[in-house]
Amino acid sequence: MKGKNIFSSEEISSLIQLIEQRCNSPKNEQKAIRDKMRKLGFYGGHDFCIHDCTVEKFKNLLSTGKITEQKNSIK
Repeated sequence: MKGKNIFSSEEISSLIQLIEQRCNSPKNEQKAIRDKMRKLGFYGGHDFCIHDCTVEKFKNLLSTGKITEQKNSIK
């Protein structure tokens, strides 16, 4: 795995916003958005064989458990 499959709730929210933004952006702006997604640790094509990621595809990764939300532990 090149990225990660456990994300905080904030990261998940950010990824959903970035995916929506990428889907609505012209092709010449999409790479910069994908770079932001990668900085969060999400490599859709490499880790999950998802190309042209949509919010629906991302939420499917969550519902199938391929991506999980990090649980905050109380210390």
